[in-house]
Amino acid sequence: MIDHSDFLGGDYLGIDPPRFFAQGNLFEAGDLLIGRCTCGCEGCGDYPVFVSVNSNTITWSNLSGLKLEFDRAEYNKAIQTAKNDQSWEDKNRRVERVVSDLLRQTTTKDGYGFDWASARIKENCIMLSYSKNRDQKVFEIEWDGASAASGVIHAEKLLGTHVFPA
Repeated sequence: MIDHSDFLGGDYLGIDPPRFFAQGNLFEAGDLLIGRCTCGCEGCGDYPVFVSVNSNTITWSNLSGLKLEFDRAEYNKAIQTAKNDQSWEDKNRRVERVVSDLLRQTTTKDGYGFDWASARIKENCIMLSYSKNRDQKVFEIEWDGASAASGVIHAEKLLGTHVFPA
């Protein structure tokens, strides 16, 4: 949303909030992914911008001639406000975020690193993806389908058996 309007319109989907805010260059120069193809997959018609920073402004630009300039203080405040807003989460998205936060820096005993958690694939189950060298391992953990605390309890059990902090 820019000026209370969907900047991407119907041509692109926005990036999932956890994925968007995990990008390290929201406040510094570099490429920033802000949109993806309407099929939902990153890598298929992405909408990246280049972030430029100076003392007073943050600018998003791209090769198609886009140039959006934001007041740096307002931009920083808007990003922080949006980052802390979880009003869009349902119970599944909440448990995904909480479990992902717990497992974010973990690896399996054989060196696979945590990628994502999804509670939307199978009912009362959280799927966890770990990968290494383009190979993926998927773990399933149970949860009660209602409370994030239940997901955390089962994720902590996984930590003790298959996974350890990085």
